[in-house]
Amino acid sequence: MTEKKLTVKGVEWEYVTGGCGPQTLLMFHGAVGGAETMQWLADAFAHEYRTIAPTVAGVRTLEEVCDAVSAILDREHVGRAVVFGGSFGGLIAQAFLKRRWRQVEHLVLLSTGAPSPAVGAKNAKVMKFMRLMPFPLMRALMKLELGKHLQAPTASPEHSERVHLFRQRLNDYLDHKLTKQTFLSRIELSIDFNLRESYGPDEYADWPGRVLLVESNDDPMIPAAERARLKAAYPRALVCTFEGAGHMITLLRQEELVGVVRAFLKEDYGMPPQEAKHCPLHVDHQEEVRDL
Repeated sequence: MTEKKLTVKGVEWEYVTGGCGPQTLLMFHGAVGGAETMQWLADAFAHEYRTIAPTVAGVRTLEEVCDAVSAILDREHVGRAVVFGGSFGGLIAQAFLKRRWRQVEHLVLLSTGAPSPAVGAKNAKVMKFMRLMPFPLMRALMKLELGKHLQAPTASPEHSERVHLFRQRLNDYLDHKLTKQTFLSRIELSIDFNLRESYGPDEYADWPGRVLLVESNDDPMIPAAERARLKAAYPRALVCTFEGAGHMITLLRQEELVGVVRAFLKEDYGMPPQEAKHCPLHVDHQEEVRDL
């Protein structure tokens, strides 16, 4: 992949490009890390799609993020891209679709939710204390919270090793790369999303693209009520539900996830029988139900 930079309205944005193909996959990373965390997805689609993964800069509003990403696509001569966003990246992806829908071909949302004013109000209150909190203490609390969501007691040895390596990379990022400014910026973007964004079922009636929602039935960070609200916001979406993957679909079900996304993009929701018997998920559509 090629590392690049672009200054937009005085802010330097870093992003990486790679792959090849007539279509482009625009990938938004989670709250912890940057474009490098999307390497696995870029590698999986490198022979079929161009890939662009921006690192969200330390800005405070979704408008700034969307303006910058739009400028990156223009610079790369990309008219429309398939947009993928997981967790925090799913918030960015939804905001980008709302503001730049003409630049979005299709939308894939992974382990994320719809805007929640209650969550936004809660985070806004917490933010006041975090600004005053020493960063080492803030970092320790963040490690503790993330650790609760990185338990995989029933994972295979291969997946357990993958989780172990991820934890090592996560600790390295938190200890040596994450800054207080970046951390607070991402909280502010989350607050902006939850307090100021709203998406209705008729929001994109004229948009020709399709939406895929990927979730886990036991995600502790996106409870059932939040998953239901996301589906209500995108009533025409295809929904893929993994069983028992928590908030770690990319670690525990990475191969199946890539297969689901590839099938969605090719408008082929079926799965070869030899793969289907090993895939603990179901796919549900508001208009039609198909098993993968």
